Amino acid sequence: MKAPFLRMTVIGVAVSSLAYAAVSAGDPLLMAHGWSVHPDGGQVAAEEAIAMMQHTVKSPRFIVLYTTADYGEPEVARTLQDRFPDAKLFGMNVYKGVFSPDGLHIGERGSLAVMGFSGGDLAFGVGIREVPDGGDVSSITKAALADAARDAGRTLEDVPSVVLLGAMKGKEDAVVAGLNDLMPAHVPLVGGTHCDDRFGQGYVIGRNLICKPGIIVGLIYSESRIGASFYSGFVGEKKSGTITAGDGRLLKEIDHRPAQDVYREWASGHFDDIDCSEGSVIVMSSALCPLAKAVRLPNGKMRYVPVRPWRFNPDGSLNMGGDINNGDTIYYVEASKKALRKRAGLVARDAMVSGRIKMKKLAGGVHIYCAGAATTLGLKPGQQTGRMVEDIRKTMAGKSFIGGFTAGEQGNIPGYGFFHGNLMSSMVVFSE
Repeated sequence: MKAPFLRMTVIGVAVSSLAYAAVSAGDPLLMAHGWSVHPDGGQVAAEEAIAMMQHTVKSPRFIVLYTTADYGEPEVARTLQDRFPDAKLFGMNVYKGVFSPDGLHIGERGSLAVMGFSGGDLAFGVGIREVPDGGDVSSITKAALADAARDAGRTLEDVPSVVLLGAMKGKEDAVVAGLNDLMPAHVPLVGGTHCDDRFGQGYVIGRNLICKPGIIVGLIYSESRIGASFYSGFVGEKKSGTITAGDGRLLKEIDHRPAQDVYREWASGHFDDIDCSEGSVIVMSSALCPLAKAVRLPNGKMRYVPVRPWRFNPDGSLNMGGDINNGDTIYYVEASKKALRKRAGLVARDAMVSGRIKMKKLAGGVHIYCAGAATTLGLKPGQQTGRMVEDIRKTMAGKSFIGGFTAGEQGNIPGYGFFHGNLMSSMVVFSE
């Protein structure tokens, strides 16, 4: 579904024809955020966020936009385009609210945040594609990648420094399969599944197109230091089994037994009060004890990528938040609320370490955090999601960042490629 707002709408693809002005090597990268919870939404909210951003960045070359659904997205995009006609725009819907060094921002009608980039040696490209019913999502993802490379004046032979992604709900594994086919396994990825406030499909938002359902890809090329991290914070390994029946997002059997029976046993009574005679949605109940895929690193440590069970079915099967395959090992993993809160700051620190970025050289960052984990921590004032945001602020010493809550997270495990998971945290940070 395309939103009717833009002067130049290209069905399925939007690629800017505007070239960037040359940036001298002496210009440092500047990043600045702005946000709004104005009840009018739309242009008023966009102007409020822009005014805040322009205290530091007057004329951004690239803008990341996170906005809650039905907050006047066409007006927001038009306002950004009118004010900054040469800027590339990477935008998408996020769940319930946004966050920044100023805290957690959840308005009665909605909220948005923008991050503006200027200076530096970064080159940006954005590709946005609509996904029709029955469309080949992996192929559409590859087309969006090619669009983004071309938009940056590059080709797919040129390796980007980082990939930003807004993935389509329910098809994320096909999206990352497309990335794995075209991108080297070491390229950092920071992605999230765009959604509305009911975990339904959200919009992706580019300069010249807003669509739902859709995919948006941002490619950033730079010789400067960029770091990223993709982390769950869950631990496990002691309880695992082999998937012996299941396909896609339906897990039927683990070790030749009904998957639900095995999962209930592993959870040691956690789900005893759930009646699944007619099917039960357990999405929030499983936030601290999901199932997970895993990669064993050369140092012997496990990297878990949770695929949260979200429904108990009467036949003993489980509906999953990510694709599973027969023959794979599935793990039972656990985390505390404290671990989910503190991992966001750890992800910010890990991103700085991976990019070898010292605090005094840090320009800013962009964060993705699972909406289900945030809901489990609590989104009201004084609850732990606000403390999670404060942990990021402290870790980054108050430097600029924005974040949004997503219905799935995508990232990279270096050397192993791109993954889709649930209940995760991901961040990219940039040096000056």
